[in-house]
Amino acid sequence: MAAKKKPTRKKKPRDWAAMGRWTLRTLSVLLLVGAAIGATFGVRALRGLASEAMRREADPVSGSMVTVSFDWPAMREGSDATWLPDRDQAELIRAAERAAGDADPLGVGPLRDISLELAKTGWFKSPPRVRVVGPDELRVSPRWRQPAAAVRWHDQDYVISMDAEPMPPVFQPGGSNRPVILGCADGPDRRGASMYAAPWPGLDVRAGLELLKVLWRNGLGDRVAGVDVSAFRSGGPLEIVTTHQTRIVWGSAVDEWKAGEPGVDERVQRLKQLIETTGRIDGGQRRIEIHRARVEIDRTQGG
Repeated sequence: MAAKKKPTRKKKPRDWAAMGRWTLRTLSVLLLVGAAIGATFGVRALRGLASEAMRREADPVSGSMVTVSFDWPAMREGSDATWLPDRDQAELIRAAERAAGDADPLGVGPLRDISLELAKTGWFKSPPRVRVVGPDELRVSPRWRQPAAAVRWHDQDYVISMDAEPMPPVFQPGGSNRPVILGCADGPDRRGASMYAAPWPGLDVRAGLELLKVLWRNGLGDRVAGVDVSAFRSGGPLEIVTTHQTRIVWGSAVDEWKAGEPGVDERVQRLKQLIETTGRIDGGQRRIEIHRARVEIDRTQGG
């Protein structure tokens, strides 16, 4: 028998249209990758040139490549004046320039470093925002702590904020021009920058500050020189020190209640009535008590 021939397999015709589409897609991807790589190296080159130019113009004193400006705290809303002294402004600018150093100021890292370094100074509620506003200029936009009072400790007056947080200024007694909290049991935390990270130790300082806030809200602050909290820890009363250096026994803290004491509003009203009838918050006496059933003159202290 004659051998059968194997059937021949027909070749499929090439789909030139499909191959063309695949080639175009591949070329497009390669072009995009190439463009991305070129752009990356291009940005890096530009940043390098800018940084090098700024290094050549670095401040010869601070070594910083940039100038730093701040949104300073206003004396009052809508005012251009600031309560922050010039010397403290200059120190903050120097601190920011030192933190910037000779690093690339256009990068995210240096901006973060400047913010964290400034946060250690005790002037701000949180790490301030630092942004680039020009080729060689940075702008710092903080949330400032508001100075409230001073705490006297070992013959020095330490300024604290409205939240009882320590702030950098330290004065000789009476030099802060702010009401003073006297007789606290605990001093400031001395552990470097951490002394600004938490409120002043002890509930007595907080109690004195809260009493000052009540007096401020009721328009009595300008007649008050401070609050004595020395008896507070042992359960004794807070005492108001007037601008005449007389004493008003206030009683318990504003967020506490003791049997037999009038409420906070009643005690405030008594002070206002004394001003109306005598012209003075202390009634013209050396020492009075307003935390009992009625206002009493305390003659045990003399006067």
